[in-house]
Amino acid sequence: MPASILKRLVIILCIAFSGAVIAAEKTVEIFAIDYPPYTIVDNQNNLSGVDIEVVRASFAQVGIEVKFSTAPWERIRKNLEHGYIAGYTSCARRPAREAYILFSNKVSEANQVALMAVNTDDRKLINQADFQRYKVTAIEGWAIQKELESKGIPHNKTQDMDSGIRSVLFRDIDIFYIGELTALYRARQLGLQDKIKTKRLADKDSVHFYLCLSRTYPGNLQLLEQFNTGLERIKASGELDGIYESYF
Repeated sequence: MPASILKRLVIILCIAFSGAVIAAEKTVEIFAIDYPPYTIVDNQNNLSGVDIEVVRASFAQVGIEVKFSTAPWERIRKNLEHGYIAGYTSCARRPAREAYILFSNKVSEANQVALMAVNTDDRKLINQADFQRYKVTAIEGWAIQKELESKGIPHNKTQDMDSGIRSVLFRDIDIFYIGELTALYRARQLGLQDKIKTKRLADKDSVHFYLCLSRTYPGNLQLLEQFNTGLERIKASGELDGIYESYF
């Protein structure tokens, strides 16, 4: 075979191979666990939720398709640490994670709030210490219930989310202490969203959640930049607000 033809074939093959690589890079697998309403895993392992939709929409802005998968958290954490998977949504920033995770711009946040009936007078509720003025309940065994216990704040205990929401509407409870978006999402499912309100406390900081990418997974530095670009685009266009409106 003449050298000129052989050279031409090599060039064609290189172009074809490069195209295949580029195409492959336009799909990324991101893992998640069940944490409604941020990430929701149904009985068939289909994933939805606020953060799932935000991640999908952000990547779509830069031409990347996302495949979402689920696995136990500890397995996901180890795979991120060793670079076996690309990423996970959504996780909080912790010092121990900095060594093996690249954190995106903020995807969402969690706030611990006072959930009340809409007609509850909350003018004297500023800080958590003001709970002393109200009848408060929290879900027994949850971290935020144990927080009230450790601080000596008097409170009742409820068994689950539904009973906590109903207690401020149909019982003599003033405040249900709970995560804001989780409670609003469930209240909407119960058809009670118009009967409740939430109030954030001045002395309780938000916990931010991020898309977390493995530092050692190939191409993740570029992937992080692409995601952040897409995230800013959906914020500017109003698409991000639309995602939240569809859940709450």
